[in-house]
Amino acid sequence: LATRSLSSAAASSTSIKSKLHPGLYYHRHPHSPQGGADAFLVSYLPTPPPSLKFSPTTIGTLQHPKSRLAADGPPADEGVPPISPRTLTENPDFVRLVHEVIAMNLGDDAWFQTQAKSMTSDTHIHIADQRQPSDANRIPDPQDILGSVLVQSGQLVPASYEPNHVAYRLVTEAGLLQLPGELQERLREACERVYELEKEAA
Repeated sequence: LATRSLSSAAASSTSIKSKLHPGLYYHRHPHSPQGGADAFLVSYLPTPPPSLKFSPTTIGTLQHPKSRLAADGPPADEGVPPISPRTLTENPDFVRLVHEVIAMNLGDDAWFQTQAKSMTSDTHIHIADQRQPSDANRIPDPQDILGSVLVQSGQLVPASYEPNHVAYRLVTEAGLLQLPGELQERLREACERVYELEKEAA
């Protein structure tokens, strides 16, 4: 895609704040086909990337479903396709950012520290997406397992974090990713930092 800076006025005219998903924004894709349905970049930031190049701050590309059957999915914001596995194409750069945020902040998260202290033996625990919380005694669905981390003597070993690159999905029929504990806010903050770096380089 060609590189071009976007003004704040242009950004506001092409961006939509979600009413169904708090903290989520849709930015009209600059290269939506003429005469066709709009495609959107999905993000936690209120403005699109400073450049039209794809960005780690973009969760993925959202497109209208190609069939009526696929349209019978979750509720959608007005004028925007529903977020589902059939309409959202994941951005692999964003997925990498998610795992970086988990690895960097896991050890400081009070929620995970409490979980680790409850372990009576050294073991690996799953880091599970909270879009569909599972029973404490049940292993989450593989597509909801972000990764795993070692617990030793009741303490997390953050350096042992292993992402689940094989099965984890950013979006499932249960919805878009929802990181546990304080990690969701850390992810939004990381997106803001990346945005500032991109703005300087644009």
